[in-house]
Amino acid sequence: MLAAGALVASLLAVGASPAAAIDDDSKPNAPAATSACVGDATGDMMFSDVSEMHAFRGDINCLAYYGVTVGYGDGTFRPNADVSNEEMVLFMERAAAVAGADADAVVGDFAMTGSDPVHRGDMALLIARLLASATTAESPRNVTIDDGDGTFAVSGVADKDWDYFADSRRSQNRVSDSAASALYELGVAKGTGMGYFSPASTVSRGAMAAFITRALGHTTARPEGVTIQSDGPGEVIVSVRDANFHPVANAAVDVFSVSDLRIDEAFNEDGTCNTPRLTGEGGNAMVCQIDALDAVTGLSGDYDPGGIDNVQPGGRTVFAWTGDSGDKVEDGSEGLASISLTETAPVTAVDTKVTNDLGMGVTRAHFGSTVTVTIQLVGSADDDRANAGPAVGGASYTVITRRVSETDVATSDAVPTVDDTAAQKTTEVLKVDASGKVTFTITASDPDATDRNNPPGDSTATPAVPDKTDRVHVAYSVAPATGGLPLATDITGSSGTGTITFSDERGVHTAASLKPAASYLMAPTSGSASNVVTVTVVDQFGKPVRGHLVQLSSNHSSNPAVPADTSTFPVARRTDSSGTVRIGYSHSGSGSVEALVANTSVTNADDTVTLTPIPGGTANFYWASPAAAGDVTAADIRVADVDRNTVIIGGDASTAPSVLVYDDNDQFVIGANNVTLAAFETQLAKKDTGTADTVGAAQYNPTDSTVVARFTLTVNS
Repeated sequence: MLAAGALVASLLAVGASPAAAIDDDSKPNAPAATSACVGDATGDMMFSDVSEMHAFRGDINCLAYYGVTVGYGDGTFRPNADVSNEEMVLFMERAAAVAGADADAVVGDFAMTGSDPVHRGDMALLIARLLASATTAESPRNVTIDDGDGTFAVSGVADKDWDYFADSRRSQNRVSDSAASALYELGVAKGTGMGYFSPASTVSRGAMAAFITRALGHTTARPEGVTIQSDGPGEVIVSVRDANFHPVANAAVDVFSVSDLRIDEAFNEDGTCNTPRLTGEGGNAMVCQIDALDAVTGLSGDYDPGGIDNVQPGGRTVFAWTGDSGDKVEDGSEGLASISLTETAPVTAVDTKVTNDLGMGVTRAHFGSTVTVTIQLVGSADDDRANAGPAVGGASYTVITRRVSETDVATSDAVPTVDDTAAQKTTEVLKVDASGKVTFTITASDPDATDRNNPPGDSTATPAVPDKTDRVHVAYSVAPATGGLPLATDITGSSGTGTITFSDERGVHTAASLKPAASYLMAPTSGSASNVVTVTVVDQFGKPVRGHLVQLSSNHSSNPAVPADTSTFPVARRTDSSGTVRIGYSHSGSGSVEALVANTSVTNADDTVTLTPIPGGTANFYWASPAAAGDVTAADIRVADVDRNTVIIGGDASTAPSVLVYDDNDQFVIGANNVTLAAFETQLAKKDTGTADTVGAAQYNPTDSTVVARFTLTVNS
């Protein structure tokens, strides 16, 4: 339990502001440019129950590298077990030591013992405190605590850009809600789907590892020795740390680079540098030697050599190292930190994306609430429709809104056509800002506030009496004006038109999201394997539905059409106060693409059970098997896990998707062009859930990393 001071903080909702609830188009405003999990922190810590394909393998290994966890005495980590109070205190105390934070400021009022599970809301509060203690005004992102009300803020994130989880804001006090929002803005918390955080849900040890390692990326915690990372297009940052992972100031750093097309010529056969092929970076005049003219790290233990100007289309590798004065490179790249950069260019705006923040599955808005519509310039499909700035002169758009009001109508009545005959019509011209974005808001008041939550009908009557409601329909349309670009027809919601219906009707379950704990798992070679799925159920307003009976099913349920693979699901379970429920199930078979479905479960008078799929509550899950050695036929990309150098391809309801693992010893092709590993992964990352692009491999050998395989990625979309 948290101390009274934290628990009795104001229970009023955070004050009204232009901030918006998180939806599918929201993105963190202050993610870490670099990570704590690089270099030696990516090594395998040999937990027997954390397989190579485990979703949190990298985070768990990273946490163990820093000594934040040591696992259990039997060599396991138990990633699916809930984190207890006692464990959370230990984790946070150790993380504070690594991050240079005050452990007492983080966990001083948290119970020191107890086996009760920690909830996500409490964990977010502790991690936000860790960051507030570990970051400073000199940090890239400084997390602060308001001396007045104890709420959290993140440097560089204005109030108007501050996002929040709808269920956190509704159910948590101001301090805890601001902690969840801060972690979202920092890229530490991603939520449980549909814009929800599920603060009352427990936390698995694997998920906890991901939270803490992402948070450490915002602190000075980096592996011992020298590491190098890219902190922006054509930019690198070099870090030097001691054995306790703390910054080493005034360490001389030698930084140089070479074109990836000539990487094989960077070092001579005797291990010395082929200096004519190398370029000093950051003003470094004498490459491959530590001398008095080399730059040194600051108090942060970091050195920024500035932009790497000569990054070519083929890529460029940047090396960094430290040592004593007079030391020279004598063993080639052995012991040097390095990173390969690829050429980048600003995204050119070609189209316009129009979205609103209602969220997936939301069909209604409450009277008095505000819906924000965003107009955003975007690049081409080749740029993955990334946000783009305007051309010289800017871009403007004509926005027209029309309104129609209704009172005491049946909730089942269709939304009427809202056209130029509407009672109210407004027109305005809006110009995008330097980021290519502009927003406008829509709200409505109840036309008959005397009958809020109109009396419900009676479905058992003959004839049935429908529920009644008051409604206001607001239609909007967006069209290019001066400098405005066409609307992107291939982006959901970007037709430029939409209708928002405000009402006072009763909430009923309307939609669900289904989120497996991992994107894929290895099919069990014998016996069965376990999977865990989180289901979130919301009503037509996007509010969580508590106590809703949910049961999973799939194309591999009992008595499946494909008997080779079978999933056994538990009986129906009820959602908690955040509208979520975690459901575990077992699966056996040789591998397949499993189509999971979340259903409403109803027990009939004769004790039979009827399952009705909940709209939106579907997801594919991939039970995969390692690809065989040899030439692997190109197949659709199912999952691209670039953090683990893994691609899942192919598969269907009766055949297993294949697991391909690559490394920097392999060759890479996009289309017909040879590319670097970095360029290959950049394209993969754009298509991490797509099925149009394909990957295949020649001379693939999953058991011998010395064999050079040739991976070919074909872009079909």
